[in-house]
Amino acid sequence: MPTKRHGAPNWVDCATTDLAAAEAFYAKMFGWTSERISGSGGSVYALQYLDGERVAGLFELPEPVRAMGVPPHWETSIEVADLPLALDKVRAAGGAVLDGPATEPGVGDMATVQDVVGAVLRFWTSEPAHGGEVFNIPGALSWNELATGDPEAAAKFYAEVLGVEIEAMEGPVPYRVMKIGGEPVAGILTKTPEMGDFPDAWDVYFAVEDVDAAIARAEAAGATVLKPAFDVAGGGARMAVLQDPQGAVFEVIKMAEGAV
Repeated sequence: MPTKRHGAPNWVDCATTDLAAAEAFYAKMFGWTSERISGSGGSVYALQYLDGERVAGLFELPEPVRAMGVPPHWETSIEVADLPLALDKVRAAGGAVLDGPATEPGVGDMATVQDVVGAVLRFWTSEPAHGGEVFNIPGALSWNELATGDPEAAAKFYAEVLGVEIEAMEGPVPYRVMKIGGEPVAGILTKTPEMGDFPDAWDVYFAVEDVDAAIARAEAAGATVLKPAFDVAGGGARMAVLQDPQGAVFEVIKMAEGAV
Protein backbone atom coordinates (compact mmCIF):
# COMPACT_ATOMS: atom_id res chain seq x y z
CA MET A 1 0.00 0.00 0.00
CA PRO A 2 2.50 2.67 -1.16
CA THR A 3 1.79 6.22 -0.04
CA LYS A 4 1.32 7.68 -3.53
CA ARG A 5 -0.35 4.82 -5.41
CA HIS A 6 -3.07 6.57 -7.41
CA GLY A 7 -6.48 4.98 -6.84
CA ALA A 8 -5.58 3.50 -3.46
CA PRO A 9 -6.44 4.59 0.10
CA ASN A 10 -3.39 6.07 1.79
CA TRP A 11 -4.74 8.02 4.76
CA VAL A 12 -7.44 7.79 7.41
CA ASP A 13 -8.57 10.26 10.02
CA CYS A 14 -11.13 10.26 12.79
CA ALA A 15 -13.72 12.99 13.18
CA THR A 16 -14.46 13.09 16.89
CA THR A 17 -16.24 15.16 19.52
CA ASP A 18 -13.37 15.29 22.03
CA LEU A 19 -9.89 15.57 20.55
CA ALA A 20 -7.99 15.19 23.82
CA ALA A 21 -9.99 12.10 24.77
CA ALA A 22 -9.45 10.57 21.32
CA GLU A 23 -5.70 11.21 21.53
CA ALA A 24 -5.59 9.49 24.91
CA PHE A 25 -7.65 6.51 23.73
CA TYR A 26 -5.62 5.76 20.61
CA ALA A 27 -2.37 6.21 22.51
CA LYS A 28 -3.52 3.37 24.78
CA MET A 29 -4.99 1.38 21.92
CA PHE A 30 -2.12 1.47 19.42
CA GLY A 31 0.73 3.30 21.12
CA TRP A 32 0.31 6.38 18.93
CA THR A 33 1.87 9.72 19.77
CA SER A 34 0.14 12.94 18.74
CA GLU A 35 1.30 16.19 17.18
CA ARG A 36 -1.23 19.00 16.93
CA ILE A 37 -0.96 21.31 13.95
CA SER A 38 -2.99 24.31 12.81
CA GLY A 39 -5.43 23.77 9.97
CA SER A 40 -7.34 26.16 7.77
CA GLY A 41 -9.85 28.45 9.43
CA GLY A 42 -8.17 28.14 12.83
CA SER A 43 -8.96 24.44 13.17
CA VAL A 44 -6.70 22.01 15.01
CA TYR A 45 -5.59 18.71 13.52
CA ALA A 46 -3.73 16.01 15.43
CA LEU A 47 -1.30 13.92 13.38
CA GLN A 48 -0.81 10.44 14.84
CA TYR A 49 2.56 8.72 14.76
CA LEU A 50 3.66 5.14 15.32
CA ASP A 51 7.34 5.00 16.21
CA GLY A 52 7.83 8.37 14.55
CA GLU A 53 5.98 7.59 11.31
CA ARG A 54 2.60 9.04 10.27
CA VAL A 55 -0.31 6.61 10.47
CA ALA A 56 -3.54 8.63 10.91
CA GLY A 57 -5.15 11.91 11.95
CA LEU A 58 -7.70 13.09 14.52
CA PHE A 59 -9.84 16.22 14.46
CA GLU A 60 -12.97 17.57 16.12
CA LEU A 61 -16.23 17.70 14.20
CA PRO A 62 -17.18 21.35 13.62
CA GLU A 63 -20.28 22.46 15.51
CA PRO A 64 -22.39 22.99 12.36
CA VAL A 65 -21.63 19.41 11.31
CA ARG A 66 -22.52 18.07 14.76
CA ALA A 67 -25.79 20.00 14.61
CA MET A 68 -26.64 18.06 11.45
CA GLY A 69 -26.43 14.84 13.47
CA VAL A 70 -23.17 13.56 11.99
CA PRO A 71 -21.64 11.17 14.56
CA PRO A 72 -17.94 10.55 15.23
CA HIS A 73 -16.49 8.39 12.47
CA TRP A 74 -13.34 7.29 10.67
CA GLU A 75 -12.81 8.67 7.15
CA THR A 76 -10.93 7.10 4.23
CA SER A 77 -8.84 9.18 1.81
CA ILE A 78 -7.88 7.93 -1.65
CA GLU A 79 -4.92 9.36 -3.54
CA VAL A 80 -5.63 10.51 -7.10
CA ALA A 81 -3.28 11.83 -9.76
CA ASP A 82 -5.57 14.61 -11.00
CA LEU A 83 -8.19 15.81 -8.52
CA PRO A 84 -10.35 17.94 -10.89
CA LEU A 85 -10.46 15.06 -13.39
CA ALA A 86 -11.36 12.58 -10.63
CA LEU A 87 -14.21 14.83 -9.47
CA ASP A 88 -15.53 15.10 -13.02
CA LYS A 89 -15.53 11.29 -13.17
CA VAL A 90 -17.37 11.12 -9.83
CA ARG A 91 -20.18 13.26 -11.19
CA ALA A 92 -20.29 11.42 -14.51
CA ALA A 93 -20.57 8.06 -12.69
CA GLY A 94 -23.53 9.21 -10.59
CA GLY A 95 -21.71 10.36 -7.44
CA ALA A 96 -21.54 13.83 -5.94
CA VAL A 97 -18.92 16.28 -4.72
CA LEU A 98 -20.01 17.37 -1.24
CA ASP A 99 -17.19 19.73 -0.34
CA GLY A 100 -14.22 21.23 -2.17
CA PRO A 101 -11.97 21.00 -3.92
CA ALA A 102 -9.83 22.97 -1.51
CA THR A 103 -6.14 23.37 -0.86
CA GLU A 104 -4.66 22.82 2.58
CA PRO A 105 -1.24 24.52 2.42
CA GLY A 106 1.56 22.02 2.79
CA VAL A 107 -0.88 19.09 2.88
CA GLY A 108 -2.54 18.87 -0.51
CA ASP A 109 -5.66 19.40 -2.57
CA MET A 110 -8.75 17.52 -1.40
CA ALA A 111 -12.49 17.13 -1.78
CA THR A 112 -15.21 15.18 0.01
CA VAL A 113 -17.23 12.99 -2.32
CA GLN A 114 -20.23 10.69 -2.08
CA ASP A 115 -20.17 7.59 -4.22
CA VAL A 116 -23.09 6.08 -6.11
CA VAL A 117 -24.26 4.00 -3.10
CA GLY A 118 -24.14 6.96 -0.71
CA ALA A 119 -20.84 6.29 1.06
CA VAL A 120 -18.73 9.35 1.86
CA LEU A 121 -14.96 9.54 1.52
CA ARG A 122 -12.21 11.94 0.51
CA PHE A 123 -10.23 12.15 -2.72
CA TRP A 124 -6.98 14.04 -2.53
CA THR A 125 -3.67 14.77 -4.20
CA SER A 126 -1.38 14.93 -1.21
CA GLU A 127 1.87 16.79 -0.87
CA PRO A 128 5.01 14.60 -0.77
CA ALA A 129 5.31 15.01 3.00
CA HIS A 130 1.79 13.79 3.75
CA GLY A 131 -0.19 10.58 3.69
CA GLY A 132 0.59 7.44 5.62
CA GLU A 133 4.21 6.40 5.98
CA VAL A 134 3.76 2.84 7.22
CA PHE A 135 1.06 0.20 6.71
CA ASN A 136 0.28 -3.41 7.59
CA ILE A 137 2.23 -3.56 10.83
CA PRO A 138 0.68 -3.65 14.32
CA GLY A 139 -0.76 -0.21 15.11
CA ALA A 140 -0.97 0.93 11.48
CA LEU A 141 -3.67 0.94 8.82
CA SER A 142 -4.12 -2.49 7.27
CA TRP A 143 -7.22 -2.34 5.05
CA ASN A 144 -10.06 -0.11 3.84
CA GLU A 145 -13.42 -1.61 2.96
CA LEU A 146 -16.72 -0.35 1.64
CA ALA A 147 -19.73 -2.09 3.20
CA THR A 148 -22.69 -1.74 0.86
CA GLY A 149 -26.02 -3.24 -0.05
CA ASP A 150 -25.29 -2.76 -3.76
CA PRO A 151 -21.79 -4.08 -4.42
CA GLU A 152 -22.29 -4.26 -8.19
CA ALA A 153 -23.08 -0.55 -8.44
CA ALA A 154 -20.17 0.29 -6.12
CA ALA A 155 -17.73 -1.83 -8.09
CA LYS A 156 -18.79 -0.21 -11.36
CA PHE A 157 -18.43 3.27 -9.83
CA TYR A 158 -14.89 2.77 -8.53
CA ALA A 159 -13.74 1.01 -11.69
CA GLU A 160 -14.95 3.98 -13.75
CA VAL A 161 -13.71 6.72 -11.43
CA LEU A 162 -10.39 5.27 -10.29
CA GLY A 163 -9.58 2.79 -13.01
CA VAL A 164 -9.13 -0.03 -10.50
CA GLU A 165 -9.58 -3.69 -11.37
CA ILE A 166 -12.41 -5.54 -9.61
CA GLU A 167 -12.11 -9.20 -8.64
CA ALA A 168 -15.07 -11.12 -7.21
CA MET A 169 -14.18 -13.50 -4.38
CA GLU A 170 -16.12 -16.63 -3.50
CA GLY A 171 -17.33 -17.13 0.06
CA PRO A 172 -20.36 -17.13 2.36
CA VAL A 173 -20.60 -13.33 1.99
CA PRO A 174 -20.05 -11.95 -1.53
CA TYR A 175 -16.86 -9.89 -1.63
CA ARG A 176 -15.03 -7.86 -4.25
CA VAL A 177 -11.42 -6.76 -4.16
CA MET A 178 -10.23 -3.53 -5.75
CA LYS A 179 -6.82 -4.03 -7.34
CA ILE A 180 -4.14 -1.93 -9.00
CA GLY A 181 -1.67 -3.79 -11.15
CA GLY A 182 -3.00 -7.04 -9.75
CA GLU A 183 -2.36 -6.05 -6.12
CA PRO A 184 -5.25 -5.64 -3.61
CA VAL A 185 -5.79 -2.07 -2.37
CA ALA A 186 -9.31 -2.11 -0.88
CA GLY A 187 -12.45 -4.23 -0.55
CA ILE A 188 -16.19 -4.08 -1.21
CA LEU A 189 -18.21 -6.10 1.29
CA THR A 190 -21.83 -7.05 0.67
CA LYS A 191 -23.94 -6.15 3.70
CA THR A 192 -26.08 -8.92 5.17
CA PRO A 193 -29.15 -8.67 7.46
CA GLU A 194 -27.01 -9.93 10.35
CA MET A 195 -24.81 -6.83 10.07
CA GLY A 196 -27.67 -4.54 11.04
CA ASP A 197 -29.26 -1.55 9.38
CA PHE A 198 -26.62 1.13 8.84
CA PRO A 199 -25.75 3.39 5.91
CA ASP A 200 -23.25 2.24 3.31
CA ALA A 201 -19.85 3.39 4.53
CA TRP A 202 -16.10 2.91 4.30
CA ASP A 203 -14.59 1.01 7.24
CA VAL A 204 -10.98 1.13 8.43
CA TYR A 205 -8.95 -1.80 9.72
CA PHE A 206 -5.87 -1.51 11.91
CA ALA A 207 -3.38 -4.33 12.23
CA VAL A 208 -2.71 -5.76 15.70
CA GLU A 209 -0.41 -8.45 17.02
CA ASP A 210 -3.18 -10.18 18.97
CA VAL A 211 -6.89 -9.45 18.46
CA ASP A 212 -7.99 -10.68 21.88
CA ALA A 213 -5.33 -8.60 23.61
CA ALA A 214 -6.37 -5.58 21.53
CA ILE A 215 -9.97 -6.04 22.67
CA ALA A 216 -8.86 -6.12 26.29
CA ARG A 217 -6.87 -2.89 25.79
CA ALA A 218 -9.82 -1.24 24.09
CA GLU A 219 -12.29 -2.16 26.82
CA ALA A 220 -9.90 -1.00 29.53
CA ALA A 221 -9.67 2.36 27.72
CA GLY A 222 -13.46 2.74 27.52
CA ALA A 223 -14.29 1.28 24.10
CA THR A 224 -17.29 -0.87 23.24
CA VAL A 225 -16.99 -4.25 21.52
CA LEU A 226 -19.57 -4.33 18.71
CA LYS A 227 -18.49 -7.73 17.40
CA PRO A 228 -16.19 -9.96 19.48
CA ALA A 229 -13.13 -11.61 17.99
CA PHE A 230 -13.89 -14.07 15.21
CA ASP A 231 -12.02 -15.94 12.52
CA VAL A 232 -12.69 -14.82 8.96
CA ALA A 233 -14.09 -17.55 6.70
CA GLY A 234 -11.23 -19.44 5.12
CA GLY A 235 -8.90 -18.86 8.06
CA GLY A 236 -7.07 -15.90 6.54
CA ALA A 237 -7.51 -13.56 9.47
CA ARG A 238 -8.94 -12.95 12.93
CA MET A 239 -10.70 -9.66 13.64
CA ALA A 240 -13.14 -7.70 15.81
CA VAL A 241 -15.30 -4.59 15.45
CA LEU A 242 -14.83 -1.87 18.08
CA GLN A 243 -16.31 1.53 18.88
CA ASP A 244 -14.15 4.14 20.58
CA PRO A 245 -15.44 6.08 23.62
CA GLN A 246 -16.69 8.95 21.41
CA GLY A 247 -18.55 6.59 19.05
CA ALA A 248 -16.26 6.09 16.04
CA VAL A 249 -16.26 2.51 14.74
CA PHE A 250 -13.14 0.69 13.53
CA GLU A 251 -11.87 -2.85 13.07
CA VAL A 252 -8.75 -4.58 14.36
CA ILE A 253 -7.31 -7.47 12.41
CA LYS A 254 -4.54 -10.04 12.58
CA MET A 255 -3.72 -11.64 9.25
CA ALA A 256 -2.74 -15.29 9.22
CA GLU A 257 0.80 -16.11 8.14
CA GLY A 258 1.00 -16.06 4.36
CA ALA A 259 -2.45 -14.47 3.89
CA VAL A 260 -2.82 -11.50 1.54
